[in-house]
Amino acid sequence: MNTDVRPVAVVVKALCLFVLINVVYAATKPPIADISTYNSLIPGLERLPFGNASDPYTVTLDNVDAMFAAHEISAEKTSNEIRVVLIGDSSIFGESLLSDDILSGQWNRLGPQCNGKKIKIYNLGYPHPSIIKDLIFIEEVAEQQPDVIIWFVTLNTVMNQYRLNPFLTGNRERALKMMEAYDIPFGPRKDLSEQTTVFYQDTIVGQRSFLARWLKLQTLGLLWYTAGDDFHLEHENPETISADVKKSPSYRDLPPDSDLKESLLLGALTAGRDVADEIPVLLVNEPIFIASGLHSDVRYNDLYPRWAYDQYRGLLVEQAQQNSINYLDMWNAIPPEFFVDTPLHLSAAGERLLAEQLNPKLLSLVCP
Repeated sequence: MNTDVRPVAVVVKALCLFVLINVVYAATKPPIADISTYNSLIPGLERLPFGNASDPYTVTLDNVDAMFAAHEISAEKTSNEIRVVLIGDSSIFGESLLSDDILSGQWNRLGPQCNGKKIKIYNLGYPHPSIIKDLIFIEEVAEQQPDVIIWFVTLNTVMNQYRLNPFLTGNRERALKMMEAYDIPFGPRKDLSEQTTVFYQDTIVGQRSFLARWLKLQTLGLLWYTAGDDFHLEHENPETISADVKKSPSYRDLPPDSDLKESLLLGALTAGRDVADEIPVLLVNEPIFIASGLHSDVRYNDLYPRWAYDQYRGLLVEQAQQNSINYLDMWNAIPPEFFVDTPLHLSAAGERLLAEQLNPKLLSLVCP
């Protein structure tokens, strides 16, 4: 019996098997993103997975299906629950805050109820100020049958973008479909549409980055559950914001008093209401830091000059009134001392204050 091992033949067979497995994977496109240990073996996350690439205890995903499969919103809705979903950017996500201190955590501790039913607040904030991203989230969460969607926006959300972010690239087909359906003149739409998907990208090798991050998300779940928090970036004491702001009056390289109407994706706000269909949507202009020191006559903060932000607020009101959008302007609702890090991020005490101010409006929506 010949037992000689032929290395070349072994290598060739291994390569053929490797290629075959990749071809089968690409051809069948198994729904890996829908598979999750969350909401089955362990509770779902209170926030969508997002973190720092250099932090071994966090992970960022761009795949919407995988993100939602890991979130508590995908758990079965109980009969005595009223679901309220928060959509927004990093200010809603709660960067630098523990999950108990973010807006949804603070709001849930207020214990809102309606006719014996518990009102549960779900956090679907994600650190990308993109209105297209928000529309995709609204479309996705509508399948979970929430009772109310509260959609937080700011000027940077509604402002047209001129470059792609990883989320839109990772959800290319859904983003293009949304822009086409609602005729949204998104700046880099052409760049996104010109990107082509080749067969290689659907193979295991082509999907290796997503698969590695998906696997990391599953393995981190038990650690996060044991620690009692799902966000493990270092929670250092964030710096307070200076009352002084920069002198420049420009916004996104636009000179003062430019007409912003053509630069804002106002139609996407109406699209959000339509995507939600029969689910009530409350559009909220989120609070901003208002400076009181040097050059505060020029700018509200380092993000927004006064001329641009005032014009944005006026256009937002006009869009809401003309299209019967339920709208709430909270731009100056939170005092400056409750802001940290950036002109949009609140401290834990600031989140509590915002929850207390929003709660009566919520009760009027779900429990008239």
